[in-house]
Amino acid sequence: MMLAEMTTIDATEMASAQCHVVIVDDDPQCLVEYRELVEALGYPCHQASDAASALRLIASDARIGLVITDVRMPGMDGLTLLEELSERFMSARPLVAIIITGQSSIDTAICAMRSNAVDMLEKPVSLEGLSASLRRATARWARLAAQFKLLALSQTTARRPETAIPQPAPQDVSRRQPSVDELQAFAARVMKDRQSRSKFFDPQILSGPAWDILLDLAAAGLKGEPVPTSSACASTQVPLSTALRHVNQLVEAGLVKREADPGDKRRTLLELEPHALELMTRYLTSSFEALDPRRPG
Repeated sequence: MMLAEMTTIDATEMASAQCHVVIVDDDPQCLVEYRELVEALGYPCHQASDAASALRLIASDARIGLVITDVRMPGMDGLTLLEELSERFMSARPLVAIIITGQSSIDTAICAMRSNAVDMLEKPVSLEGLSASLRRATARWARLAAQFKLLALSQTTARRPETAIPQPAPQDVSRRQPSVDELQAFAARVMKDRQSRSKFFDPQILSGPAWDILLDLAAAGLKGEPVPTSSACASTQVPLSTALRHVNQLVEAGLVKREADPGDKRRTLLELEPHALELMTRYLTSSFEALDPRRPG
């Protein structure tokens, strides 16, 4: 797809999908190493051996939102690639770049910043460093994707002047603030709900990130759907490396199973083991009944 064919609707579709990563390096060994690191972190990944191939790949695949490129490459180097990305793509779609260099310098950092790179990594690249960089890049991409989506909605509205502007719903005049007694009763129910978790799961695995992952997988499991590893980690709102550690602990505890995506072997999917889904269903049912405000305290 040529850039001229890129529409605002494309940007909206990209904003609703998981962004892919493309790695650009002329060293085959580095490509393999970086790809293994990126895929270990749960990101769908592509690779290109030179900048020109990367540009063609980015132009043809709207799912690509993150670019990791080496600086020193024959022909078009990494900094020139960043300039091309900025000129050709970044005004039309959410796209974020990370550069990798073996010889960092102030000049390189300044050039990278001018070309809108979100981060600069020094060789050798560690899993921890790449994880933190990808976390920042993904957050930037998500913000950009949301901006493109809002732009798409505003342009759609502008093209349809006959569409009536939605009016805010009238306020429910019968709604009132809860009383002190009602708030106290609700707080007691919340505390009772937290205590009831230990009836279903070992308290050792119920720390914040692990519990967030279980809830996310349970919500998807009730619909019979697996969850990409990166999506489950994002639900925890903690550093990706921390979330991955909790995922591994849940897998080792026999509560979560991890499998390759049959449609895309480059990414992994998570879902609850059958007995864990049954326990979560029982827990959620119990909690729903306990927290239902229509029930007596």
